[in-house]
Amino acid sequence: MNIAEFDEIIEPNDQTEARREHLEKLRDIIGNVYPNKFERSNVTGEEDTITRVVAFAGLIKDKHIPHLAENEKPLDEQRDAANIELNSLRVRVAGRLAVPPRVMGKAAFVHLSDGVERLQIYVRRQDAKAINNDTGKIIDEEGKAWEIFNLLDHGDFIGVEGYLFVTKTGELSVHVETIQFLAKSMLPMPDKMHGIADPELQRRFRYADLIASSLQVEHEGLTTREVFERRAKLISGMRR
Repeated sequence: MNIAEFDEIIEPNDQTEARREHLEKLRDIIGNVYPNKFERSNVTGEEDTITRVVAFAGLIKDKHIPHLAENEKPLDEQRDAANIELNSLRVRVAGRLAVPPRVMGKAAFVHLSDGVERLQIYVRRQDAKAINNDTGKIIDEEGKAWEIFNLLDHGDFIGVEGYLFVTKTGELSVHVETIQFLAKSMLPMPDKMHGIADPELQRRFRYADLIASSLQVEHEGLTTREVFERRAKLISGMRR
């Protein structure tokens, strides 16, 4: 998409302009910035969505690490026991960046969401490799995956491959070994704490409300997605 086409679709502002620039830089590195497929793993016995991986790996984690109180950390021996099992599980999952990337030197944590559940990923510059979307092969040049990661914005879609582990704080995570860019979110995400409060905007922009609901940190009552799914099931049942 060139600048003229972009401006015809989205009213430019500082944030959309920054995202457009990131998209063009990504195109130079990986080629196709909107690939048409990403093959997930199936360690859960089905196609590995984030929701399935969290549920499946959570059972393994819970065997070794009991329920933790707020701000409580697991014992080293508990975490080590969990990681012996989890490190053997290599997963390929895809999702939307649920929060802006949090970079700390040459490493970063970020949460991916599939619209229902979220999973933390850990990216370290020296470990991660990037996928060229035109060839489907790993880019050999060192540091390209880290360069790609630093061009990501809140709401972008990526696919990652790596092994599971539990962090020192007890959070289930994926240690990323390969990263594949899947799609750029050209508009800023809605407020993750409050979502879209205006009922009229919720109805007019249902897609944005669904995104906002899935990215919220806390919910009261049913989420937008739950309301949507229940309404769809009700209508489907009435039509039978």
